Amino acid sequence: MVEDPKDTSLQPAPEIRIKQLNADKTRKDIGSDTVYHVYFEMSGHPQPEWRSIFGREWKKLNPTHEADIDGTFLVLHCQLHEVASTQFPLLKQAVAATNEAYRLYAEKEAAALGLREDVWKQERQEVTAIATSLKFD
Repeated sequence: MVEDPKDTSLQPAPEIRIKQLNADKTRKDIGSDTVYHVYFEMSGHPQPEWRSIFGREWKKLNPTHEADIDGTFLVLHCQLHEVASTQFPLLKQAVAATNEAYRLYAEKEAAALGLREDVWKQERQEVTAIATSLKFD
C-alpha cells in the first residue's frame, strides 16, 4: 500500500553561494606550519544531498586538497598563499557544478513525488469506490 505522499523533506533550496572568507574562523592546522583551515561563509545551510554532491564535485576538480562543510561554512584545507590563485576559483567551480547537479536531482525527485502522488490518489479513488459500492444493513 502506498502511504500519503505529502512528504516535504525535499524542498527546492535556493542556490548556494559563497559569500565571503571568514577571517576570524580561518586558522592554521594544528601540527602544521603551512596548512590552514580556510572558512568560507555560504549563503545558506545546504541539504544533505547537496553536501554529498559537493564532495564528489570537489574531488573531481581537486583531489589533492580537502574541502569540508561545517554548518554554513565551506572549509578548505590548503596553504594560505594558494587561496586566491588556485583554490578559491576551483571552489567556486565546484559550488556552481554542485548547484546545477542538485537542481537536476531536485527536479527528478519532484517528478518522482508527482508520480507517487498520482498512484496514491488513484488508490484512494479505488478504495472509495469499493467502500461506496458496499451495502451494509
